[in-house]
Amino acid sequence: MEILNYMPLAAGAVWSVLGELQTILAVVFGLGMVIFFHELGHFAVAKWCNVHVERFSIGIGPIIWSHQRGETEYALSVLPLGGYVKMLGQDDMDPNQMTSSEIAENPRSYSSKTVPQRMAIISAGVLMNVATGFLFFAIGYWNGVLEPAPVVGGVRAGFPAWEAGLRAGDRVTAVNDEPIRSFVDLQEAILLSSGDLKINVDRGGKALPNPIVLTPVKASPGRSIGVIPAVTTEIGQIDDPVRIADAGMAIEKASEAFLPGDRIVGLQPQGESSDAAGEQIPEQPVRLIADLRRVLATYADREMVYLVERKSADGKPTVVRIRVPRQPVRKLGFWMAMGPIRAIQSNSPAAQAGLKVGDTIRAVDGLKPGEDIDPLSLPVYFGRNGGQTVTVMYSRATSGGTVEGQCELVPNADLPGWMESPDSSTSPLTIPSIGLGYQVQNYIAKILPGSEVEKLGGLSQLTKITKIELLHREPGTGKPDAWGNAETPVELPLAAGENATAEEAEPNWAWAFDQLQRAPGRKLVLHFEDGKTTGTRTLQDLELEDDWFLWVRGFNPEIWENERVLLRAQSLPEALTLGLATTRKVAFSIYRSLRKMVGREVDMESLSGPVGIAKIAYKVAERGFVELLVFLGILSINLAILNFLPIPILDGGHMVFLLWEGITRRKPSITVINWAHAAGMVFLLSLLVFVMWIDFFVSGN
Repeated sequence: MEILNYMPLAAGAVWSVLGELQTILAVVFGLGMVIFFHELGHFAVAKWCNVHVERFSIGIGPIIWSHQRGETEYALSVLPLGGYVKMLGQDDMDPNQMTSSEIAENPRSYSSKTVPQRMAIISAGVLMNVATGFLFFAIGYWNGVLEPAPVVGGVRAGFPAWEAGLRAGDRVTAVNDEPIRSFVDLQEAILLSSGDLKINVDRGGKALPNPIVLTPVKASPGRSIGVIPAVTTEIGQIDDPVRIADAGMAIEKASEAFLPGDRIVGLQPQGESSDAAGEQIPEQPVRLIADLRRVLATYADREMVYLVERKSADGKPTVVRIRVPRQPVRKLGFWMAMGPIRAIQSNSPAAQAGLKVGDTIRAVDGLKPGEDIDPLSLPVYFGRNGGQTVTVMYSRATSGGTVEGQCELVPNADLPGWMESPDSSTSPLTIPSIGLGYQVQNYIAKILPGSEVEKLGGLSQLTKITKIELLHREPGTGKPDAWGNAETPVELPLAAGENATAEEAEPNWAWAFDQLQRAPGRKLVLHFEDGKTTGTRTLQDLELEDDWFLWVRGFNPEIWENERVLLRAQSLPEALTLGLATTRKVAFSIYRSLRKMVGREVDMESLSGPVGIAKIAYKVAERGFVELLVFLGILSINLAILNFLPIPILDGGHMVFLLWEGITRRKPSITVINWAHAAGMVFLLSLLVFVMWIDFFVSGN
């Protein structure tokens, strides 16, 4: 009986291994086919020109298998980094053959052929890769290609997209009048652009009357506007369901566990609200995480029923109602000092009221941040006062000194409080309802009476928090949290990032506060300095706020499936048209990428070597045959263009020598050819070492 019980597990393991093996074989075969078609182009045209082909090899280096058929040896070599066609009178390892008069006397040698014939032989590999890339794309679109939808999943505060007013859920339809079909198209249009971008957007199913014009900023790996792709509310088929909920968060206390494959289709706020007791809220449909975030932020102070679509045993979908409690904010026992405004959205209530970057908010409806109200709770305050007039007192630094000002504004009632979390230690904390991002300094402004911090002592006004450590209170639980292994200490340094500008030099306390809220099972170690001494204080049991709740309820952000769109041709001519358009777009994108790399506008670290390409190919192959086919199409166009660069040993280098011979009517000297080939070999080997270093030590492959 015990053996029988283990049989399904064993069978599952076998099928898993067979599936992985199938994927690996598909990748090896696919990459081999790209190389094969390139060399087949050289081989076919060489035969057509009656050239003696001595060897046709897939791979380079020592031969591990060969077969002689006729005058040609067909071989597989040990290093699958390329391939070659060895012709009489043309050998990259022995460039002397190109100038040998004895070999040139043989009518079937490569060197005896006319310049146009040799040009045809050399360019045939590139043309074959372009043709096969085009066919790969056409076949892919004929079957239907799933690509990331051109939908904004999130906007980084302070970046051009945020300042211009792009929102999560917006669908980009065109950039600079070029149609955008997928998020990949959008990324390429941004990365490879120059100057301003004119972006056409659909919002809520309707096109905005005017395009959004913005200027990308320099980021890694290139130009960026600060948008991330959309993800759906469907939980992916993850291996370990324990990873769905973070330890200690509200999701862990749900009435029923969430499962892989579940799709959240709606939210039903329950119970009493702090501002409208007993009010019944209708079900809120959700499809994207952006929808989920908006609803949860709006009703953060209510218990929530998640309407979950789940497949039953017979495969039919059913709707399961899962009740999840609210997630109170953890009190730290102190408030930090208010910092300056770091970003303002165009045409927002803040901009219309006259507030500017660099101003500091001194009071909101008479409440002074840091004295009467926690600066971190300002997004909630403005969100709760949506549609009502709020009076803001501010200070502004001028050439003549600091001046005080006052303005009135009306927050947007449709945008709640903490809906956008800072994504780095220097990112501003946003107030979505007024379109403003500000800094909260890491200096203590007020110690709350009766708090654990006050009882511990050692911390006072103007004490600077330099670092936070998150420790685990109860080792051995085995449950992961937002930081992975809940038993591993985590440090949150409050320091500017490496690429921070002068304006971002000071860290934003809001980022650390947001992060530690997501790990309620850990105790905190505060590292501080007060100008005289340094020290630490450990907080064991944090109290919970009575009327401040998080929109985050504890889902692991890595579990969600991406929002994708199916691009499928309705006819053969349409598939060919899409294939041709994609070929042109990919080729032009590669050219622009190379040009920008030369100009250092795109980081060299964005390159991938053989290991990186194989890793990407494996991930793509796991998603299906069509996705792998499209990837091989992109790889084919890459191989074509890179091979035609004017680098000795590559096809482009040979074309340079042939052009010289065609113009001057004489072949280059053997000295020039030897030096050029040696330089080309050194360059290619150096490039190979560099990209391998990126694969292993930079990109984590």
